[in-house]
Amino acid sequence: MQRALVAVTVIAAVAGVGLALLTGVEPVLGALALTVVAALALARMSGRQGGDLPLALLFYGGIAAGFLLTARAGGGQTAVLGLLFGSPFNLSWRQVGVVVVLAGLVVLVVAAVYRQLVAMAFDEPSARVAGIPTSGLSLALTVLVALVVVAGMSTVGLLLISALLVVPVAAAAQLAGSYRATLAIASATGAVSALVGLSASYYADLAPGAAVVVTAIGLYALAGLAAGVRGRLAVRP
Repeated sequence: MQRALVAVTVIAAVAGVGLALLTGVEPVLGALALTVVAALALARMSGRQGGDLPLALLFYGGIAAGFLLTARAGGGQTAVLGLLFGSPFNLSWRQVGVVVVLAGLVVLVVAAVYRQLVAMAFDEPSARVAGIPTSGLSLALTVLVALVVVAGMSTVGLLLISALLVVPVAAAAQLAGSYRATLAIASATGAVSALVGLSASYYADLAPGAAVVVTAIGLYALAGLAAGVRGRLAVRP
């Protein structure tokens, strides 16, 4: 479900950019609107219909809508291509402000429902019995994924944003011993990857999104080495 959600939101973001270009709206806002709608639709349809039908309808419908809208927008293909691969050095201050607001919303929501999220992550049936609104939390997480995808499309690009949703968490899971520690290490890994990757991109003339993701994968490898060394030291008499 998580991979399907990311795939659908990425495609919906492309369609949203095309719609925004047609209507003269900020591309980030157009992408945000359609990604949230698509993510919620996937969650609702998956609950009513099993299998891959909801994913197929939204995924291929999003591709078709994105192609039609960007084609109608004339020069929209260039803008969409930039969002597919990321172009953070070309952002306006208005776009930076939108990204900052989206990131702030994600942080605030996670902080507000942190304990409920932990309970649901460890044992969803027990959390439901305890009175935690798991359905509402699942929808909230769905919207959060949409916000992260839209916020990241201008930096690492839509094609690579899923890597930054997975790799930092995977790196943190090798080192952390708790949910809180995993969250903190994953956030730090993502921040360091962005800082180092964008710096390397600027000074070495590299593709920004690719540099950020390669840095994240390098940190994942270092975390694996550190976890291996720690494990060997722990078993020594």
